[in-house]
Amino acid sequence: MVGQGVPPEPGLYRIRRVGLRWWDYIGQTGAGQMTLQKRMAMLRGVYGAEMPYRDPHTAGPGLWALRQSNPEPFEAEFCPVEGTTPWRKGLEVAAVAVHRQAHQRSPTLNFGRMPSGFRMSSANNARLVAAGKRFRGGPDDTVRESHEAGISPVGALDPEVTGARWAGHTWTEWMTMDTAVLQSLAPEDGLYRIRGSNGRLVYIGEGAIRSRLLAHLAKLNASTPQGAALRAAAPLTFSAVANSSWRRHQRLELEADLIGAYVLATHEPPAAQFTG
Repeated sequence: MVGQGVPPEPGLYRIRRVGLRWWDYIGQTGAGQMTLQKRMAMLRGVYGAEMPYRDPHTAGPGLWALRQSNPEPFEAEFCPVEGTTPWRKGLEVAAVAVHRQAHQRSPTLNFGRMPSGFRMSSANNARLVAAGKRFRGGPDDTVRESHEAGISPVGALDPEVTGARWAGHTWTEWMTMDTAVLQSLAPEDGLYRIRGSNGRLVYIGEGAIRSRLLAHLAKLNASTPQGAALRAAAPLTFSAVANSSWRRHQRLELEADLIGAYVLATHEPPAAQFTG
């Protein structure tokens, strides 16, 4: 998995245990001077005696844990990708969404997942070390949220991205995105989409719908790439799906379905997506 044959360019990658039908992890890399070759080298700790930290690779602890119960070797595939980081991240999410459609499940370790019976290591940075909070994970019988079941796609990767039943969900009507309207919303969790004046989606998100949308509205005045993208699309409208029974990792899975469907339909991510 790490070594010869890994491309020295940015791009997408996917990793699985040999013989598995689905993939254990799908990712992307390329920010700064990062390459697929360098990213794979960050997974050498997967073969160590101790569970690696979440730095330098967030999937390291989970891949290590998989090896403890199944010593089958890993295999990896690579797809070099030119272009911007938002474009590469959009392709990554589309790849995850297509995987979810094909297998009715997410890759094993995406969305912060861990195999049952293991606790994930902490990150590894000076702040955690100074606070005495850095730790290595390992075998652990405690049932954690990272062990809980994911959620299958609700519907197909529908290209009608502004439709009332997009991707199998029942969406609210489109509403004006202003403070008064947002303050009137019930404090519910779920999914939401923001549409620009040109009719194209500018952002797809998940979380506490009211507070997340208010935060996006505040960014209209921010001197950031995301603020600029939102301003360029104004005036904005929004539509949402409320479901407080979804756990956060399940919302992230369903959000990935939506972003993936959008990328497949339009060949680009929403303008304010992945811009910080």
